[in-house]
Amino acid sequence: MKTNIVNTFIFVLLATLTSCKSDFLNYFSYETPSVDQRFATSMEYNNTHGYAVIKVPDGNYRIFVCTDTHLRKTANNFRYFIQQYHDDLDCPVAVNCGDLVESDESYDFFMSVLNETPAPAGKKDTLFVTPGNHDIFFSQWFDFVKHWPTTTYYFTIEAQDSTHTKDLYISLDSAHGTLGKAQMNWLKDLLESSSSQYRHIIVFTHVNLFRRDNANGHISNFPIEESTELMGLFTKYNVKQVWTGHDHTREKFSIGGVTYIIIERMKDLDPNASYMILHVSDQLENTFHKI
Repeated sequence: MKTNIVNTFIFVLLATLTSCKSDFLNYFSYETPSVDQRFATSMEYNNTHGYAVIKVPDGNYRIFVCTDTHLRKTANNFRYFIQQYHDDLDCPVAVNCGDLVESDESYDFFMSVLNETPAPAGKKDTLFVTPGNHDIFFSQWFDFVKHWPTTTYYFTIEAQDSTHTKDLYISLDSAHGTLGKAQMNWLKDLLESSSSQYRHIIVFTHVNLFRRDNANGHISNFPIEESTELMGLFTKYNVKQVWTGHDHTREKFSIGGVTYIIIERMKDLDPNASYMILHVSDQLENTFHKI
């Protein structure tokens, strides 16, 4: 009797897995483009639209940074975060390091929350994002890319009163736990050709380069060979900081002169929900703020 039950279960499972219209299969990542395909989509968009240049009055400003908002039905913490960076007149941009939403059909909700609190009159600010694993798997990539058509890009922040105060911020797509060959080559070329032009270089992405004590989830770090190569690049070209999320617990450490920061998640009901502020001048200072 037990054998028949087991055989029946296996038959039903196989039938479910092999059905091309199965909701089960649609829920997983077979429809998700590879990191190289997403990179190609990003470059096509970047080549047409260029890269953002943000002007600030001088070389002193702040950037608000959050990650792992995991929006689904509520957005209390995210609303608070938006209000905070809108109210700070020295904050020209904010950054979300991925896992914007928890599940499918949440991006319209994310955008409605983002747009319901407009910036104050006379202030133009922007939220830059990089995708996390929740943003591309479970058939969600196609909704994500409607709102954010590039995932590998950079933007610069430049002081209006100086040609020498320019800072570079680079978004890398690590939602698959790897950059892939094409994106890695793009990063190498960008750093080699332009790193000397900038006062500060910051990289932000979702997945951690290292398997730390608080590693979380099935995609927890890059392959060790890729992490080693990236560490070498960041040190060689004087990258100041690398921001990631994904592990939901804060860590900050330095290797080879580069500061690596894992930012706590900002999901509603998380007792440790917080965000980070980068205070920028000729030096960099990070402060963390619990919600």
